[in-house]
Amino acid sequence: MRLGNERRRWHGTTRACNIGDARRCYPRPRLLTCCGQSNCPLCCILWSSFRVDKSNSSGRLFNRFGAGIYTSSTSSKADDYAESAVPSYYKAMLLAKVIVGRGYKSTQDAQMTSPPFGYDSVIGEAGGSLKYDELVVYRDDAIRPSWLIVYQ
Repeated sequence: MRLGNERRRWHGTTRACNIGDARRCYPRPRLLTCCGQSNCPLCCILWSSFRVDKSNSSGRLFNRFGAGIYTSSTSSKADDYAESAVPSYYKAMLLAKVIVGRGYKSTQDAQMTSPPFGYDSVIGEAGGSLKYDELVVYRDDAIRPSWLIVYQ
């Protein structure tokens, strides 16, 4: 992979714990520790970064560009995938650093397992059936979590 062409992109995933939740005490300190559960995709990413072999571990059936790690420049897109598997008023998403390298522009190819020869990532441009842009990488070392955003 060629170095460079780094972008910040949003990634939404399932949270199976209450990391980031405000506690019921004054002045409402937050729970800031990873849960360590292997079934918590968010904490697994925070603990050991993104892993392509864990992509689609949420059980969603739709992957427009095959098995890869999906991000978007639009936080609303990531919010669609930010779920809490435990009772909570909060949701969480990640802002990640993604190495685009040479991006292949496409509208859809669910059989894709890597970008075409000579490319490092897949760029899904908004338009047609794709409402928001997507950037998909197929290598673990192409993406790192930078920020955990907890919101209502």
